[in-house]
Amino acid sequence: MSDRELFIEIFRRIHGLGGCDASESFSRGWDAAVASCEDVLTELTGITCDDLDGGEDDG
Repeated sequence: MSDRELFIEIFRRIHGLGGCDASESFSRGWDAAVASCEDVLTELTGITCDDLDGGEDDG
């Protein structure tokens, strides 16, 4: 597995953590934290939701 493939898999797994089934206020905070992790990964690697299978941005 190349470094890029590894980073894409890490991004995919972090992205999958979003959308938890919790209270509205907790869910918003959780999703914001997940988005912040994605932002850091994008900043460091250039990988975005578009690089995930299907290229869809649902988060």
